[in-house]
Amino acid sequence: MASVWLVLVLWIFVNALIKVIPASSCAKIHTPASVVLAGSPVSVSCSIEDDCPLTKGKDFRVAWKINNHFVPSHLSYQESNRTYGVIIPTLPDAGAFIACAVCEQENCQMVNGVQVKAGYPPSVPKNLSCTLKSRLLCQWDPGQKMTNLPTNYTLQIFRVMSKKVKCNQYLIPPGAHFFLIPRESYALLSEVEINVTAVNVLGNASSETLKLIPMETAMFDPPEINRIEADVLGCLNYSWSLAESQQWLTAAISLELRLKTANNQRDKELILLFTKKQGSKITVCDLFHGTNYSTTMRAKYSSLSKWSEWSEWSDPKIATTLMKAPTGSLDTWLKVDDQNAQLYWKPSKNFHANGWNLFYTVESKKPKKTLCVTQESHCFFNLTEKVEKVYLRATNPVASSDHTEVPVYRNKGLGSVSNFSVHPQSETSVLIVWEGPPPSLHVTGYVLEWRSLCEKPAAPLSFTLMDKNLSSTILTGLRPYKPCEMSIYPKYDKGIGSPHTLVAYSSQKAPSVAPELNVMEISHSYVKLHWDEIPLDQRNGIIQQYTVYFWNETNNIEVIKTQETSIVVRDLQPLTKYEALLSVHTMGGSINGSVVALATGHIDGIEMVLFVIPACIGLSLLVIIVFAYFGKHKRVKMFLWPIIPDPANSSIKRWTTTDSVQGMPPFKEDKEPVLVYLSHFSLLDLDEKEPFKSDYVKENQWSHNIDTRDDSHSSFQTCVRYDSEHDRDSVPYATVVFGGPYQNHSSCPPAYVRSESTQPLLGADDPGSPPPYENVSPSGSVSKVHLFTTFPKNSTENEENEEIWEEFPMLRSLEIRDTDHI
Repeated sequence: MASVWLVLVLWIFVNALIKVIPASSCAKIHTPASVVLAGSPVSVSCSIEDDCPLTKGKDFRVAWKINNHFVPSHLSYQESNRTYGVIIPTLPDAGAFIACAVCEQENCQMVNGVQVKAGYPPSVPKNLSCTLKSRLLCQWDPGQKMTNLPTNYTLQIFRVMSKKVKCNQYLIPPGAHFFLIPRESYALLSEVEINVTAVNVLGNASSETLKLIPMETAMFDPPEINRIEADVLGCLNYSWSLAESQQWLTAAISLELRLKTANNQRDKELILLFTKKQGSKITVCDLFHGTNYSTTMRAKYSSLSKWSEWSEWSDPKIATTLMKAPTGSLDTWLKVDDQNAQLYWKPSKNFHANGWNLFYTVESKKPKKTLCVTQESHCFFNLTEKVEKVYLRATNPVASSDHTEVPVYRNKGLGSVSNFSVHPQSETSVLIVWEGPPPSLHVTGYVLEWRSLCEKPAAPLSFTLMDKNLSSTILTGLRPYKPCEMSIYPKYDKGIGSPHTLVAYSSQKAPSVAPELNVMEISHSYVKLHWDEIPLDQRNGIIQQYTVYFWNETNNIEVIKTQETSIVVRDLQPLTKYEALLSVHTMGGSINGSVVALATGHIDGIEMVLFVIPACIGLSLLVIIVFAYFGKHKRVKMFLWPIIPDPANSSIKRWTTTDSVQGMPPFKEDKEPVLVYLSHFSLLDLDEKEPFKSDYVKENQWSHNIDTRDDSHSSFQTCVRYDSEHDRDSVPYATVVFGGPYQNHSSCPPAYVRSESTQPLLGADDPGSPPPYENVSPSGSVSKVHLFTTFPKNSTENEENEEIWEEFPMLRSLEIRDTDHI
């Protein structure tokens, strides 16, 4: 069988002994190899003893199990009378326990078994590296580990000695992946080759061969700085040595010195490289005078080999160079308000203190006077109008610097910059942008000043001077979430421009705290809420707005946004519970305060009276108006919308008394009446002394009570006043004016005002009218007199009408024919 030949080949290849695990006296089990390559087939055989009680005199069969699971029957076979075998095509990576069982019908009992391991050859060791310390230390990466198969490592080092290659092998302890090669196995300056081999039962693997000179891989301990001397201006001398464990080394090594000014006197850091033997001195020059320097040192083998590595830095040592007078100038910023002056200064790029414990002197020459002496970077003093310049100098314990001339500009209020804005760049820096004044103003430069607003005591003012051609700059070193006040000034030939100031943040976030919402006033219909501003150091940004959320028990939410610190919420319901929440917003986020509960009150007595009385009065007036309208519907309607007849579109013959007075509003006696009645006499008695004029008639029309009669007017006692309620058949239409008693009219006929009515004035046989009447001209004078005559009895009606129109020519135009239509 092919499977049998495969098992035999595997047996020869592995060349391992058969491991048998006896389980009982019934059977013996064996396999060609107890360890196989993962994924390879494995063959196991089981021999049943003759005196096995499980088989004696019984009909049995042999079954196989792998990890307590039955193997399919087609994988097993019978080799001889009482020997049975199984071939498993693939073994799990972790191996398996294979057992032989004797079965009678469905009852199976395991009689023996064997543990077969599976695995892989060892991984190739990687990243082999060696470093020389007290001895040569080599270490490597073992790769993937085989937990069920032990792996052994062997390190081999080869070196050339008298044209012979010498090899030393070292067995590595189990679990270790590094080894310290003994000193006798290599020379410091001779090349060696090193590799590592891994071995297990399935094979072996070797790393790449590493070629190196041990000295080039030396990793020194940090060197020691023994002493520093400052005996020459601008120079420091260093005495140094290697660590005690490496002082045997006599070869030249590379040294690196790092010098940094202490207390941040200078930002520049010096890194100097030297190649020296142990014990020699190192001199560093061109340093700042009177400056504290902190120095550290490290070492490595002086070779360009990639294996050479620097040691760690040594502990720092501080030394001070010799002092001399300060050199260079100071940047200054002088602000003058009347006689009060504020002078600020800072070192320029070319200024060197050359010492410590500096103090500054500000003085004037005309008059010669010392204005202030201080160790701060600013000074406040008074200036007289004669002072045009002040002078600033720095002094250290050795000498003083040259004077820095500071001109005094008193001309203020010149043009300022425009479009000044600040844009955050990072948590500690901002970009500042502006537009300068017009070129005609001859700007010589700009001054940017800034101050932190949260520091206590108040932070000193900082400033920087900028060229006139700049329109932007980046400001660094700011504190995140803290406000900073920034101002920019343009500088002119003889003055300083007006500042442009704003408050800015380099970065913003939500405020640290939320203000507490307070109820200032509350009534049945409104509530006034107030809150305090957040402290400046806890705002963490510019407050954009406040949002108040206001809701009642039914969750009817009202959102109010404002930039003020108080609001009034109106149109509330009395005796109702409400809740309010305040939220504060910045550009970096928002924070909510706590919820405040409140309740509106009931309406008090005064408010009730002020509300009920106007309501009752208004309701009463409305009821009166409604009743008046329905009770006097027609009269109210005529009063509000009177019907005024249009003579041009109607016929006077069809007018009735009711129509003529319908809808006419009443008027008082003291008001000038409107002549609306067309068929009634209004008798006016003129005073004898008063001249007879038409104006008088017009001014007194209908103003005289016709019931009032003089005794001399006895002839008119039969004439009664027209009453629209009693006498509706007569229609008033004219006014007759008397200048004296009726009996005297024969000599002076009375005047009358012609009416435009087309109705007959009087009947021919009216006994109450005097025969003669006199027409009155429009100007008011008595003109030609026409006498009324009686008509002949035989005259016709047409003749009578014609005669009437001749007597009243103005009435002819109003003549109504039977053919006329309304």
